[in-house]
Amino acid sequence: MDDNRTFEGKTLLITGANRGLGAALVEAAFARGAAKIYCGVRDIANFGPALDRFGGRAVAVALDVTNDAHVAAASDVVDVDIVVSNAGVTHMVPLLETTLEGARATMETNFFGPLRLVYAFGPDLDARGGGFISVLSLAALVPAHGAELYSASKAAGTMLGHAVRGAMPNVAVTLAYPGLMDTDMMRSSDFAKTSPQEIAANILDGWAGGETAVFPDLHSQYLRDAFVGRPQEVLTDPYALMRDALLRYLEARG
Repeated sequence: MDDNRTFEGKTLLITGANRGLGAALVEAAFARGAAKIYCGVRDIANFGPALDRFGGRAVAVALDVTNDAHVAAASDVVDVDIVVSNAGVTHMVPLLETTLEGARATMETNFFGPLRLVYAFGPDLDARGGGFISVLSLAALVPAHGAELYSASKAAGTMLGHAVRGAMPNVAVTLAYPGLMDTDMMRSSDFAKTSPQEIAANILDGWAGGETAVFPDLHSQYLRDAFVGRPQEVLTDPYALMRDALLRYLEARG
């Protein structure tokens, strides 16, 4: 993709588009001029009516990123300019309470799912100069206490995103690292959270602005500052970076 990144007149595929950040990304992309959006969801039967207000510009697609057949069928869509890999799962389980089954399920969605998208859409995106936006988590950069396997799955996604940049030079890649967000996934948390609408807008604007790494909210920005400013602790005590960024964020939010 050339240096003039834009959503104007483009066709997008957004996974996990039925709620939370995914739904906010659909709204934000249309607000920035997208022509058509394929909205990937697991349960297409109960989702289609939600798109009626967009007319024919929003198209529901049955897309479970852990399902090879779904991804293969979705790849028959040949007019996609930008893929937004947003579908993901949490795994808030302390390490010694996890199971291999739970770990594999988490990696299946958070790493192998995006990898399937890269295999299916990457060559065409590279040929047409398209875009790839990967929604990760600040937990991809430092371990989240009590959710280390979730962090591992998102860290794998970070490496995948950089691999796409290296292997497909014509694809404009952005990796997004949101922090605490007000979605169903984080409903059990009492911490102050940023709206998915704000985070979606900042992710898309970051991609359009040519950013490789986007920290779309105050929580993630504090973690970025700690990550960059305290490199020794990245290697020796990353938990301290996560803790201090959270405390700074909670203080700022009052």
